[in-house]
Amino acid sequence: MATRGDTAGRPQPSHANHPSASPTSPPPTLKGGREGVGPSVPWWLRRAVRLRTFQSLANPHFRTLWLGMLASFMAMNMNILARGYLAYELSKSATALGAVTMMRGLPQLFLSPLGGVVADRVDKRRLLLVTQVLMGSLAVVNALLIQFGLIKVWHLALLSLAEGFVFAFNMPSRQAIVPELVSDEELPNAVALNNSGMNLTRILGPSLAGILVGLGDSGLEITFYLIALCYVGFITALWRLPRVRPGRRPPGKGRFWEQLTGGIRYILGYPALTALIGLAFVPVLFGMPYQSLLPVFARSVLHVGARELGMLSGAAGLGALIGSLTVATLASYPRKDLLQVGFGVLFGVALVGFALTPVFELALAWVLAVGLCGNAYMALNSTMIMSVTDRAYHGRVMSVYLMTWALMPLSTLPLGKLVDTLGPQTTEALAGSVVALFVAAVGLGRVRRPAEAAERA
Repeated sequence: MATRGDTAGRPQPSHANHPSASPTSPPPTLKGGREGVGPSVPWWLRRAVRLRTFQSLANPHFRTLWLGMLASFMAMNMNILARGYLAYELSKSATALGAVTMMRGLPQLFLSPLGGVVADRVDKRRLLLVTQVLMGSLAVVNALLIQFGLIKVWHLALLSLAEGFVFAFNMPSRQAIVPELVSDEELPNAVALNNSGMNLTRILGPSLAGILVGLGDSGLEITFYLIALCYVGFITALWRLPRVRPGRRPPGKGRFWEQLTGGIRYILGYPALTALIGLAFVPVLFGMPYQSLLPVFARSVLHVGARELGMLSGAAGLGALIGSLTVATLASYPRKDLLQVGFGVLFGVALVGFALTPVFELALAWVLAVGLCGNAYMALNSTMIMSVTDRAYHGRVMSVYLMTWALMPLSTLPLGKLVDTLGPQTTEALAGSVVALFVAAVGLGRVRRPAEAAERA
């Protein structure tokens, strides 16, 4: 039998069933009695929490998860740069680079809804443990192929395909476990800090990978061994999380197919959610692939090497970190829809600026702006989606949302083909223009209407 929410008439994005949202229960506290901040929290963190930007880190379980996710995000961002660099070095073709990246997106596009249902049916902690072991194993295989001189482009494509299968089940659980550890009041800040942690590693990960790759023949294999070690760090953090978590609901019951269709009905029956997921589509499809094309810009436009490529990725990550921390600070701001439109338009404009800049130093400044505006836009989007979604549907809703991200590696192949035909600068300038015009037209139209999404977010 399907869950109650699957058969309800109009879905209600209420968090009332969550224990921390009970009107008769006090907000969660740590040792010492003060809400959110007690003596068990380090002095530097207590001071940071008072700034509100880092308030959810006072929650010890979320802090453990967040630190573990830093290690996993570090691995992911090092992998993006190292595998992209290796694919382009082996093939000297942007099309081949796009094909390797696309292989990772295909399974995510088609299997993410299934991963969302699984996330709502099983213990998310155990599911994440399995996925991290698999990701670490794939990194070791990549390192061994390089070490023994066997690596080919088709190996990279197959490894990317395998990662895509794992990520289809990893990402919905990774997003949906956060509300099990924090209260409703902490949730917007926790989601934004999750994005901030990912973007911190976008600075550290590519910079470190660029340095290691630049060491010579052994640099790439060392990079992939280090990636595997980072996944071990996340496994350790997951092992320390409690098996009984405050916001954890009992595993979903009912037939798998009924829960899958029930999640889709929930999204389609809630216009605010449909609009927010739609607003992620074009910026992810046209804007975000710039990250995969950075090796092409470094080599063909800016005429720089691996170290400078790491600097470009690091600058994008620094901008993204600033953008996500800005969203974390503005977690209680009532008009997030207006902020999202502004950041989205500026994201497109910054992409055009980066595309048309042949000077490395100016490109660093533009890519910093790209990272800031693009991530602030997407962080606001995911924060609003999580805030308006009922906790029983978090896995399924986030899996559909993450399908838009699966389109990013898929779009890299046609964009790579355009790069080989039109050149990287023309292609990226056109992509940035599409992003800016789409967000301005659709986003402003949504803001003018008294939309339910803008009021609830």
